[in-house]
Amino acid sequence: MKKIFISSLMLALLLCGCQSGGNTDSSDFGDDLSKAQGITVIPAGASDVSETITADEDIKAFIEALDLESWELKPLPKGASEIGSFGLSQEETVKLGQDGSDGNLYDIASITLYDNSYVEFDVGGLDMTFEVSKAAADYLDGYFK
Repeated sequence: MKKIFISSLMLALLLCGCQSGGNTDSSDFGDDLSKAQGITVIPAGASDVSETITADEDIKAFIEALDLESWELKPLPKGASEIGSFGLSQEETVKLGQDGSDGNLYDIASITLYDNSYVEFDVGGLDMTFEVSKAAADYLDGYFK
């Protein structure tokens, strides 16, 4: 029930943002993404992780290179080919009455890169497609070369 409420709230916020000017401000997700403690890199068609980014400075550089301010909400073009995906994860938040984290990382978001500078962004079950800057797409594509 809690997940449904949170997903509904996020969808309502997204829809309100779309009505206020047509653009979703993806930069709002920057703070949430910067809390990631691990980023897995999975090439398209592969089931195994090819790389895991865990160093704080590398995660920070990754989030900055996404250039979230330039993302534009757009539908994925027909025939777009998946290049690969990134899974962002972090430890569960310690809640009142808990002694500490269990040390496990849990998925918080995923970013799937497509050709022609498009990404599919999934956070909390909310799936959105954006056209990103050429620089951001090239940076992400570099993980799959």
